[in-house]
Amino acid sequence: MSKKLSFWAVVVLFSALAASAAVAPGENLILNGNFEAEQLEFPQFWEQGSKSMVSYNPTGGPDSSPAIIFSNPEQLKGVATVRQFGLRLVAGETYKMSAWVKTNGFESGHCGVIAHNTGWYSSQGVVKFPETTDGWQLLENTFEAASSSDNSYGAALFAQHFKGEIHFAKVKLEAISPGALEGSSASPILVEQNKVRLVAWAPLLNAIPMDNPQLTFHFFGRPGQNQEIGQFDCVYTLDGKEFQKSPLQPKLNHLDLKGVAAGDHTLEYAVVQRDNGEKVFALTHAITLVNVPKIDASSHRRLNNFVTEVLSQDLAAQAGAQSFSFDNPKNGWVFIAVQNVGATADLAVDIADLGTIITADTDRAEAFRHLPMGRHTITVKGVAAGGKLVVRAITEIFNYPACANSQVPQNGKYDWDFHVKHIFPAVTTLNGGFVPDAKVPELKKLGLLWLANLGTTNPKDVEDLVERLQKSPGMNDPKYDGLTCDEQFFAQPNISIYTDALRAYPNPNNRLIYTWIVGKPGLRGIHNDFISASLNVSRSRGRLIYEAYCHSLPNEKEAQDYLHTRLVETIDSFVEYYPGAAAGSGILFGNFNQIPIISLDVNPEVDYKYYLDMQVNMVANHPSFKGLGTTGYWGSYYDDEELYRWSFQILRHYCVEGNTSMLSEKYGYKYNPGCLRNCDFVQDLSGWAVQAAAEGSLVKSSFAGYGKSSQGRWGGGLGTGDSFCLFKRQDGKPNVITQQATGLTPGKVYTLQFVTADYQDMLTKRFNPRRHGIVATLGAGAELIPEKSYVFVDKRNGGRKKDDGLARINLHHIRFRATADSFTVTFSDVDAAPGEELALNYIMMKPYFE
Repeated sequence: MSKKLSFWAVVVLFSALAASAAVAPGENLILNGNFEAEQLEFPQFWEQGSKSMVSYNPTGGPDSSPAIIFSNPEQLKGVATVRQFGLRLVAGETYKMSAWVKTNGFESGHCGVIAHNTGWYSSQGVVKFPETTDGWQLLENTFEAASSSDNSYGAALFAQHFKGEIHFAKVKLEAISPGALEGSSASPILVEQNKVRLVAWAPLLNAIPMDNPQLTFHFFGRPGQNQEIGQFDCVYTLDGKEFQKSPLQPKLNHLDLKGVAAGDHTLEYAVVQRDNGEKVFALTHAITLVNVPKIDASSHRRLNNFVTEVLSQDLAAQAGAQSFSFDNPKNGWVFIAVQNVGATADLAVDIADLGTIITADTDRAEAFRHLPMGRHTITVKGVAAGGKLVVRAITEIFNYPACANSQVPQNGKYDWDFHVKHIFPAVTTLNGGFVPDAKVPELKKLGLLWLANLGTTNPKDVEDLVERLQKSPGMNDPKYDGLTCDEQFFAQPNISIYTDALRAYPNPNNRLIYTWIVGKPGLRGIHNDFISASLNVSRSRGRLIYEAYCHSLPNEKEAQDYLHTRLVETIDSFVEYYPGAAAGSGILFGNFNQIPIISLDVNPEVDYKYYLDMQVNMVANHPSFKGLGTTGYWGSYYDDEELYRWSFQILRHYCVEGNTSMLSEKYGYKYNPGCLRNCDFVQDLSGWAVQAAAEGSLVKSSFAGYGKSSQGRWGGGLGTGDSFCLFKRQDGKPNVITQQATGLTPGKVYTLQFVTADYQDMLTKRFNPRRHGIVATLGAGAELIPEKSYVFVDKRNGGRKKDDGLARINLHHIRFRATADSFTVTFSDVDAAPGEELALNYIMMKPYFE
């Protein structure tokens, strides 16, 4: 009953807002444009970008009003952003953006206080700023709103690659034209933000320990007009009978469950107006009181944030049974291995209640299993030569998707056999993709989980999301263990619909529900409630999995700072918004690097193998990630085969073996291999020896959006990959550029990769896929491996790529073995037809992981 009331309350709120969308002249469509933060560190309703360049001063604006400051004294590259989402504008209608601004030595080629459409394909607002102002200055601009694919817009303050300092205050977006006044509205999240709610705080609802049976609820919201918190009570009803009533506290409210029997119970918790008994908030949950096993951790050895060794036992050389016990410190995954036992046909490893998990036929004589917290007995038989038994408690290791091939066929198949060889040694949980029906029993025998993936973005309402869950194969098909909900955004107002849907869905088969999430929490009440619901779903086995998709940066110092912002600050914010959140959260890295599909490997002078190692190493070692629930990857079918294999060597290194040092050290990998420079021609043709066939036939050029749209470079910032060397083929001799490759190790295998495109295809938006006539030649010191080299011609013209007006590229991949520490690399347009204009960039030379 209470769930239905919660659902209809949300529907009424949103419907009422939609019905009264008209705004008054002069009304600010931006929420909290004055940047009020109350007791928070940053203004509500605004999503803060890099903390190293963005700060907040509650009294720094005009007349001691609040201000946001962008400052870049070290002239770091990157983008400072402060954003807000969920505005409703009307395309073609007139609006005015204004802001008070103060600058000091400020320079930026791309900056603004703007409104943008979905995807930020178009933006309008204030985009020109004085270098240095005399105090505060009011800037404004009137514009017509561009169209947006879903009629939704965002507001942003941003500055890219800037110098100096700029302060913003009193940002305002007004509807001007009659159509704008009639059809615009601010985000409905404002009403949702103030809604009264009690958030289940600690412990998890289905993990209440019998030796300390207390539940805590955090109060958020504002009572009605002319009402105070002191006029309300918290009323708790257990199994249909009122159990406890206590005055509502402004923050934490405690429920004492002493005397309640272990097991499942039904709990309603409500906020009730004392004078009339009206419930202004109520939710009902199934709760569970459990006897928590005592853990003997005296022999445990913590190896890193992912791995604790709970048993390391030498085995006697005997065929008979040997039994040992170990304590699993949590409900979660363990890795079991018998090592150095030699060839033995009689090997059998049993765990009580699970039966035999390892035999002589088991790959690598090891296994993953999900075990309850507490003591377990393990028995080993058939080790006449002795050996060692190792058991480690590990974090969940995740991969999306299962058995899905690359769109670049030269990578080979990422099928079941590929997974057996390269993925299964370091994975516990598969997500999405395809496992052949004939292999599903084998997957179950391995003890691995398989979760379906369900689209949950932009739901119409709670009922819509519940219906999606009810119909999903992940919640019904026996081959699955649950599903992931793909995806939610902290910066989107409909996140509350998702929160209510998780509670409204009964989950009759008690399957796992994991939640993909983008961004950091920033809205008190709404986001605390969302995290609580995401972790308490599936009888408190839910996971909140953060999309940590980190593009490369030009150098290692910039990358380290960026990763701290993306990874450490994010998990810290999760814990700030919900105590103990790390144990129920996942950091899922992006390992996709496949040009031209989608790639985080946006800087060709960076070895993404090393950079991905940096990312996992940070999470394995930084104290903020201690006890993290899940890690792994999204996007593995967008890897090339080298990075796919390397990705799971990294997970094996940290999540199974428990190492703390970087795997790259073993192979001599570096962030910047340094073999070639100016590989994207950002610095004109510097570093390249140029032999032009005619004046002007070999020049630096650029095309806006080429790197992102045609090459699939993702997240690298405006202009990444847009510059290139333009070859204009002449009659007679070809155009040629050369550079000396240096720093190679003789005997090692390397990859030279580069991208070409037809410049006229860019200009005329022509679909004309074909092999381009730019040729790379390696001088003495490199031995080609032709069977491993290829050219991929992008011929896609379906789905989202259908008639998209984008030039199609060639991805050139040359494998070679170095026979000297340096040699000459030559590019020429010798195979091009006279008159052709061909672009060359993304020249990458790096060691190959064999």
